[in-house]
Amino acid sequence: MQVNDKNKISLNLTDYEPQRFGLSYNPPQIILEYQKPSSGKLYHHKIILQKFFDNAKISEIIDDIYKNHNSYLNHEKINKALIIQLVEKLREKINLMNEEKEKKIKEENEQNKDKKVLEYDIDTNENLNVLSTEELNLRKKHMDKFYDKNYIKVGDKNFVYDIRKDFSNEGNAEWDDDE
Repeated sequence: MQVNDKNKISLNLTDYEPQRFGLSYNPPQIILEYQKPSSGKLYHHKIILQKFFDNAKISEIIDDIYKNHNSYLNHEKINKALIIQLVEKLREKINLMNEEKEKKIKEENEQNKDKKVLEYDIDTNENLNVLSTEELNLRKKHMDKFYDKNYIKVGDKNFVYDIRKDFSNEGNAEWDDDE
């Protein structure tokens, strides 16, 4: 093993035996474990893929890996199909993790909206015409919950089929006078 002027380690292929690969998902990387038979020591080489991993094609990722880590991934020692398989597995797992994270965030947002709805009382004097669409929808959602809570269904013990009430005139309603 020698260090060149770019601070990269170049391997002596006769004194290098790949042992196994590992995957790390955060950050996305492939870890190559290799042994130097002359010393008997194990080493790990990390191939970090985070920079371009989300929107690049598999072939572009593989080309970049071989461009930057060719001495570790020599074709004589490591099959290219194995590297392709590892990258595909890594991307699949990360996509699954991202979907789960998005789903969790969406559920938390829904729970937070429900909490916001329950945080205030209905103000009968509030002018709903001046509210933004989002605020108005929150008020409506709160009113719907209040309505559903007080709704008497056909099977309930308080249900009366034909309620007739006579409401008294509690003020001057000039607009409703018969002329």
